[in-house]
Amino acid sequence: MDLLSRSTQALGAVARNRDLRRAEGAFALFIAAEHGSWVAILVYAYLQGGSAEAGIAAFVQLLPAALLAPLAGAAADRLGAARMLVGGYAAQTFAMGVTGIALAAGAAASVTYTVAAVAAVTMTVTRPTQAVLTPALARSPVELGAVNVLSGWITAGGGLVAPALAGLLVAVSSPSAAFFAAAIATAGATALALRIPRSPAPIEAGNPVRRAFADVAEGLEVIRRHRPVRLVIALVGALFVLVGAVDVLAVVLALGKLDLGRGGSGYLSASFGAGGIVGAALCVTLIGRRRLAPHVVVAALVCGLALVLLGLWTTAVAAFVLFTLAGAGRIVFDVAAQTLLQRAAPSHVLSRIFAVAEALAMAGLAVGSLAVPALVALGGARVALIGVGALLPVVIVLRLRALIAIDDSATVPVVEISLLRTMRLFALLPPPALEGLARALTPVEFPAGVDVILQGDEGDRMYAIADGAVDIVASGRFVTTLERGEAFGEIALLYDIPRTATVRTRTDVRLYALERDAFLVALTGHATTHVAAQGLVDARLIELQAMRDEELSVAEPRP
Repeated sequence: MDLLSRSTQALGAVARNRDLRRAEGAFALFIAAEHGSWVAILVYAYLQGGSAEAGIAAFVQLLPAALLAPLAGAAADRLGAARMLVGGYAAQTFAMGVTGIALAAGAAASVTYTVAAVAAVTMTVTRPTQAVLTPALARSPVELGAVNVLSGWITAGGGLVAPALAGLLVAVSSPSAAFFAAAIATAGATALALRIPRSPAPIEAGNPVRRAFADVAEGLEVIRRHRPVRLVIALVGALFVLVGAVDVLAVVLALGKLDLGRGGSGYLSASFGAGGIVGAALCVTLIGRRRLAPHVVVAALVCGLALVLLGLWTTAVAAFVLFTLAGAGRIVFDVAAQTLLQRAAPSHVLSRIFAVAEALAMAGLAVGSLAVPALVALGGARVALIGVGALLPVVIVLRLRALIAIDDSATVPVVEISLLRTMRLFALLPPPALEGLARALTPVEFPAGVDVILQGDEGDRMYAIADGAVDIVASGRFVTTLERGEAFGEIALLYDIPRTATVRTRTDVRLYALERDAFLVALTGHATTHVAAQGLVDARLIELQAMRDEELSVAEPRP
């Protein structure tokens, strides 16, 4: 019930903001169009020329996306996010519609692939632009947190539902029907985005595209100089080669080996997405782990060997079960690798490294899509499944010693992570974010009888209590006592208001201080955490208001 209540609060926070509703509605339609068009073009390509043509079609779409994705955010900064989003959705509608017409009219395959590739390129605009736009539309950190988690739900649900719906459309009609449906979806997204207020394009010093290239160059230089970072990036690249191969394998199996019909590839892709949802739930067990290498190894074996086993035992039931298992292993591997990357990389360039990793992931998808037809040509679907499935385990075995070395050299803030996990404010953070937040904590100590914060002062940090107790005093009156595992100071940061109470140490205390920026980034990036924080803050504000109302009623003269 508590989870349902929090989910309802998150949805309600977005529902009350008209512009956020429009932005998220448009994003949901985009996700449906993205998955639907991907399934449709791969099915069409396979029907045209088998696995080889499906792989080439995927490569042609993914490679431009890998090259242009790092620059899309810079363009949004330059032109204005709302304007960029409208233009992107409109371009997607046009390209999807033209592709549908080309498919329905029986145009030459080269023409169809060209317009489909244009559609894929236009889709690279949406995610980075959405990331720039939503903070500008949110009226409070609570709304921003809620919209972030809603976007996550849309993405996860889209990976499960949209391929299945696209597969159904392709099965009962044709790939062109899926593209027309995608065009209708992006037309709806365009209509919603047009109603989002557009602010003047920001005027910034320097060329944002040049800055984007500079950031990518800096990330590449850090990767070149740091061997542990290179290793983790290579692992992530190998993972996305597998993911790209799975997309094509779903078509090869559905239309070839298993004879599931034209909709079968969508259903298999949906099972891979369902496994991802299971894997995300399992990732909670990674929080605070001193050693992540064993989890990376196990996830790689699960993900890879599921495909190997499918190559040895290729039945329809096995395909759905093992695709789900591979999807779960893929998510656990991805999250564990992200956490390792945070531990291995210099913190001041971490965002640049993740930007490079994102681009390399897209390139890995492209490589994986090409690998499948080559393996099919060598020995059929069985060889393709075994070859793709063996990739991650082989890479892990070859680099196991170096992977273990990263674990050995990493300093994990176990005590800080354990403290944060006991707090409702942060207990719902995913493992990489929780560990990153723990690294941002600064230990401070105060003797008994000292005011840590004063009512009316400006808030610049919050505190987590590691040991001891503090008293909350508002307008000279005692309110409550807080002890280990509780936090204070978050109200001023969350609502950007002066301190609402004085906090005085009852005993000697050991605290962990968290600066304003790190606190807001943690909460706005993860809305379930933000909703939990809002619940605590609201309860505390209600308590303070009740006390003030009582004071006023006592002060009022009786008739």
